[in-house]
Amino acid sequence: FLYAAKLQRIERQIHHYGSGLNAIPVLSEYRSHPDDEYLLRVGYAGGSAALTNIDREGFASAAFHSYPDTLRWDAYSGDYGMNFFGYAINAATYIADMKDFGWQAFGGNIIIDKGTVRVEPHDAMGRRIYIAPFGLWLTLDEGSFPTIYISPKKRTVTLYFDEGPQSSVVRLRVEQTANVVGVFKPVANFATERGAYVIPTDSFENVVTLSVQK
Repeated sequence: FLYAAKLQRIERQIHHYGSGLNAIPVLSEYRSHPDDEYLLRVGYAGGSAALTNIDREGFASAAFHSYPDTLRWDAYSGDYGMNFFGYAINAATYIADMKDFGWQAFGGNIIIDKGTVRVEPHDAMGRRIYIAPFGLWLTLDEGSFPTIYISPKKRTVTLYFDEGPQSSVVRLRVEQTANVVGVFKPVANFATERGAYVIPTDSFENVVTLSVQK
């Protein structure tokens, strides 16, 4: 806290911008190694921590003073902008089948019904999803995912999406950051543009199914 703080002293800063920025490589490493649950838990916590700095009136503190005689947010914003950048660039819903807890959604609501995993993303962006058992990183250039369905047995992913306000198409990027079960592609044929599948929203009722292609 010697710099960019109102209360200046050498002290552990809780949820300083290191939380948001350091989470970027941690979550990137997790997407390449989805069996390492520690990376998910630490990365998602660090990436989300930046939101706790913001009070109900919208002020964002540089960090939290951890000395027992203080335990409060600093009165200056300081370097908070970098912390929020870390949150924004990390914002996504991560879906994992965890060893101790089974299917979990970090950043969303999850329901298991007759072998189907239903997830409603509730992160700030709503347009990035990582499915750990498939090593599948899904992103939209615009629009959002209100609901997705995962069939672990059939190895399919059904994506529902809301289109963005500027276009009658969505651009879906399908990236496999870890080679887990095979190559996923849309069941229907779509044109591609700059590495993204171009999906006309008026023709496909805002739903696309991905499956493992032989």
